[in-house]
Amino acid sequence: MYTKARMYTKILKLRCLTNLYVGNGDENFDIIDNSVEKDPVTGYPTINSSGVKGAFREAFRNTGFDDLNNVFGAEGDGAPGKLKFLSANIIARPMRSSKGTNPYELVTTQRAIDIFNDLSLSLNAGISLKADLVTNIPGNNCVEGITCPVTNGLKDVFGINHLLVMNDSDYRSISLPVIARNKLENGKSDNLWYEEIVPHQSVFYVTVTTSYSNKKLLNKFIKHLKKLNVIQFGGNASIGYGLCEVSVLEEKTK
Repeated sequence: MYTKARMYTKILKLRCLTNLYVGNGDENFDIIDNSVEKDPVTGYPTINSSGVKGAFREAFRNTGFDDLNNVFGAEGDGAPGKLKFLSANIIARPMRSSKGTNPYELVTTQRAIDIFNDLSLSLNAGISLKADLVTNIPGNNCVEGITCPVTNGLKDVFGINHLLVMNDSDYRSISLPVIARNKLENGKSDNLWYEEIVPHQSVFYVTVTTSYSNKKLLNKFIKHLKKLNVIQFGGNASIGYGLCEVSVLEEKTK
């Protein structure tokens, strides 16, 4: 008889301290030369699993962590790691505020919340998000000219006190910021090109899971991770892109 394997899972929060760029590797003949990686199903920005794992491995390297190969696998053709790193999914991104004094508001969608809950339930992470939408509260809940309901439902898990929930089609129709970059040759401007970025203050989550027999190893990884605090993801590290504050999500009990 088939028995479902019991998983042990931790979910991490990534808060972008600087702009993030993870390229999709495709040739682009549009005005944007470099586009960011997007989930093929939702169309939301993502950090692919290999990029997540590589960033963590690089951050752990030469920090005194003695289980590098057990966690990440031996480099080359060696044995695979015992922990599985899933792609990083976005849960909230800033958008320009259309009213009031705030320059931006953090925005999500009900689809993003549902995806988080489904993943957490399937992998036995023990965390759930409850979004109670409120439309008639005082304040300025309008971004990019679109008025959205507000939820405090991510306060206890992600620490986001004021979050707008946008219709999925509206959310995807608003483009990510595009930055003009200048290639210099011997100190002179050689070529102007354009790069799409995920803006700083965006919030992702990363799921790390393993079989329950490897619980101690995952806990050891988490303990060491808490000492590092900030990790760099994606490209353009030399100009400060991709610096993310990393923390462990834990649902608060009331």
